[in-house]
Amino acid sequence: MTPFERLMGLIGGGVKVDVWLIGKLGVLLFLLLYFLFSLVVVKQIKVMSKTIKGVMEKGLMILAKILVGLAVAVFLLALIIL
Repeated sequence: MTPFERLMGLIGGGVKVDVWLIGKLGVLLFLLLYFLFSLVVVKQIKVMSKTIKGVMEKGLMILAKILVGLAVAVFLLALIIL
């Protein structure tokens, strides 16, 4: 064993990085942030509807709640699959 190989063995120390686990955690983190973003959209629509009265506020609120439902469903599906 060369000195370089011994040095690499000391630096590595037997630590193994699972790339798939890091990828899965990254996807779950992204989906969690997307869920939080959908909640912010609902909050912004509520604030907007208090400020500006319009004919589209009910439709926008329904679409925003569907967005939250889909975000939750996709996050739970990812938890089950991943």
